[in-house]
Amino acid sequence: MSTIELLRLTAMIALLILMVAGLSLAWLALAGRQRMRELAYQERIAMIEKGLIPSPETDPAGFEAMLAPRRPSEKAILFRTAGVIITGLGLSMMLLLFFVVPQIRGIAIGVGGAVTVIGLTIVANAILLSGDGGESNGRNMTRRG
Repeated sequence: MSTIELLRLTAMIALLILMVAGLSLAWLALAGRQRMRELAYQERIAMIEKGLIPSPETDPAGFEAMLAPRRPSEKAILFRTAGVIITGLGLSMMLLLFFVVPQIRGIAIGVGGAVTVIGLTIVANAILLSGDGGESNGRNMTRRG
């Protein structure tokens, strides 16, 4: 096995480990968030069962809405859809060129990988946009004072 082949194999293994680690981290974050919500519900139910009044809120509907999952904005949904489509196009382009035209395998990985990265960037943008709860414009906000 030559040095270049060993280097390529090491790079592919490192990339695979990074992808698995990233997916695992995302799964752990989602599981932790879900567990915190479950604990908040269980605590509230336990207080009600004991006859205690849950923490005083001025707006119980607001408290329930805070615990409920937020619906992403339309913009976030559009970005997520476009990101998934572009990522799929990039991966399919890379695989198609890689196996159909073996002379340009390096170019196939570069071009397909670049389109895939653009798609993943758009998906990341959708994830960041989904945190605003769909009220990014000032029309839906209440004025104080």
